[in-house]
Amino acid sequence: MPGRARYLVLAGATASAGSSLAAAPLSRILWLLGGLVCAAPMLARMARQRAAIAPAWRLVGAGLAVRLASDLACMIEDLTHQGDVPLPSWDDEVGYLLSYALLAAGLIGAAGGRARTALLDASIVAAGVAIIDWMALVHPFLHHHAIGQLALGHALMYPICDLVLFAAAVRVLFTGAVRNRANLLVLAAVGLLLAANTISFAHAAHGGHRSVALLDNALWLCSYIAFGLAGLHPRLFGERHAEPDEPRGAVSTRRILLFGAATLLGPTATVIRLARAHGALAPGEWRHLVVPAILTGLLSVLLVARLGGLARLAQRRLAELDEHGRRLSVALLERESLEHQLRHGALHDPVTGLANRALLTQRMEWALARPDARHRHALLLLDVDRFTDVNDAHGIGFGDEALIALAYRLRTLAAPGDTLARIGGDEFALFVEHGTGDPAQAREQAEQLAELLRAEVKAPLKVGGRVVHLSCSIGLVHIDGHDPREAMADAELALRAAKRGGRDRVSRYKAELRIAREAFTRISAGLRHAVERGELAVHYQPVVELPSGRVVAVEALLRWTPASGPVPPDEFIPVAEETGLILPIGAWVLERACRDARACRDARAWYERHGTSVTVNVSVRQLAEPGFADEVLAVLECTGLPADALVLEITESVFAGDADALPVALDRLRGHGIRIAIDDFGTGYSSLSYLHQLPVDILKIDRSFVPAEPGGDHSFTLAVLQLGSSRSLPAIAEGIETAEQAELLHALGCRLAQGYHFAKPGPAAQVEAAFARLNPAPAG
Repeated sequence: MPGRARYLVLAGATASAGSSLAAAPLSRILWLLGGLVCAAPMLARMARQRAAIAPAWRLVGAGLAVRLASDLACMIEDLTHQGDVPLPSWDDEVGYLLSYALLAAGLIGAAGGRARTALLDASIVAAGVAIIDWMALVHPFLHHHAIGQLALGHALMYPICDLVLFAAAVRVLFTGAVRNRANLLVLAAVGLLLAANTISFAHAAHGGHRSVALLDNALWLCSYIAFGLAGLHPRLFGERHAEPDEPRGAVSTRRILLFGAATLLGPTATVIRLARAHGALAPGEWRHLVVPAILTGLLSVLLVARLGGLARLAQRRLAELDEHGRRLSVALLERESLEHQLRHGALHDPVTGLANRALLTQRMEWALARPDARHRHALLLLDVDRFTDVNDAHGIGFGDEALIALAYRLRTLAAPGDTLARIGGDEFALFVEHGTGDPAQAREQAEQLAELLRAEVKAPLKVGGRVVHLSCSIGLVHIDGHDPREAMADAELALRAAKRGGRDRVSRYKAELRIAREAFTRISAGLRHAVERGELAVHYQPVVELPSGRVVAVEALLRWTPASGPVPPDEFIPVAEETGLILPIGAWVLERACRDARACRDARAWYERHGTSVTVNVSVRQLAEPGFADEVLAVLECTGLPADALVLEITESVFAGDADALPVALDRLRGHGIRIAIDDFGTGYSSLSYLHQLPVDILKIDRSFVPAEPGGDHSFTLAVLQLGSSRSLPAIAEGIETAEQAELLHALGCRLAQGYHFAKPGPAAQVEAAFARLNPAPAG
């Protein structure tokens, strides 16, 4: 059987025996032994774990020990007087009063010193109970004629002490200062002790002796049993958890009912008193009602104070709620402002304040959702030409100011219903929405607006203290569909066409642009895998000497033959350059041409005798690579081709780039014996001024300047030949189709030429056949 169960059986048996012998002389001894047995766990626990128990609860335990000692003194006195103990009894007086002091001090300490609200609530309940004490205890003692004044004063101290002890216990309960069952058992023991004391003194008040009855003996023993159970609990006198000085919320319903009952005690007791007097009081009896009336008034004052505290608490809570509401209102306003800023920032350009791409797309979707006005909308994409030059010359900050000024100008030309947006660094878009009107008229107005925008951009733009001159390319699309992305893609195609057309112009979208773009996409996709699929080949076209017809060089020409059929070089070469695929493809062509040329040199010893070389075209993208010269030299070393057998052809477009960096790379290649030729001379960027700066060895005259017949104008061809002769640069005429063209060129002083008249481009084996046909076998 567990220890607590054995204790309950033993305590119950002892208490039953002691209570049943209340009328016998031996009952007092058995009763005291029962009290000691019941309280023994508490006293033993306190003796063993004194250091672990809180000081306040140690005082409660000390009060219990003193109480038991006083019971022993009372028993001895009761046996001495044979059950007729006078009141007061001086032998046990000091012990009981000391017990009261220790118990009250311990309970006050257990409640804590800051629980003012709980103290007020306990005072309200104690004031109500004080009225009952007055009627049941104090008032009978005052009318007891067999007791002296000194004894009366001592006798009245016990109800007063009980009342103080009761108020301290109620205060502990109201503060919520206990959180384990052991402490609650201690409070229950104090409550049972107070109940037994009240019954005992009520008997004494009416009989003049401390009568020992069955009920009060049982209550005292139950009190000791509660103390013992607390001593058996594993968390005896656990930590106190005090709540705040003010309650967290409203007063509980049970406490309100308790307050109401306390307020009714005074009037109820007065009514009972009057009823017992049959409505008429004896002379001087009214004075005994003064104390209940005073206690009732005190109770009312305490209730008013409690209600005032609740009112102040409510006011503070209301003020806090008002402050929280004000802060919440401010926070909501700040949040709304922040959301507005975030929405504006998400849909507008931070530099110019114009709409961004997201807002432009949103406006277009709204407008294009109306099918009746779909054919009257237009989209214009505007890109400032070479705006990076402005940033490079004056800085990005100045460039932003220029964009802001330009956006202000463009905004003046946009109608209120139009959407002007900045969708890139120097790229703007204007969505023109025509809700009504003739579609043809709307198209004409959009084209006129595009020209106005172009003219407005070209006008001198004053930014700070500087004047900037700009131009723009504009792509215009008349929207026929309902998808904004398709409209934007069409406008970008038109804008790209305007740039390719020379910039500073308006280009309207045409279906051919989409077809060309689809072809571009198809070609670029095929070129990405052309090398690994073995679809690329290098063909060679001989360069002959006039008029002997000997082959002195071959030009390597790239050919692409996918599964769908051959693609002309003028279609896939520009795509390769624009996509950057020319870099790996160009490297492959260079290596293949050098390997083929080296194999031919080993097979035909007369290649070296006649100085035959191989010419490879190099794109602008390849020359722009920092390691291009190292790549060329590495290919020569890998293939074993001598450097003097390689000619690199460059186009005039390279001079539009970084002309200062070209001589460094070209000089390094020429320093190893590689020669440089300018292809299609005279058709692109004017390179006449660079001929005295750049390391160039050969000029190739474009076929458009080759004379078709003897009677034509040959001045430009003659000028190029004389220019090359003055700088010791041999010239090669391209595109020779007839013998008459060959004879005329030779008459003008041109020594080298190539074209279908001599041989068509073909694989390496075909070139060897051309050598055998055109070059005589060397003697010996």
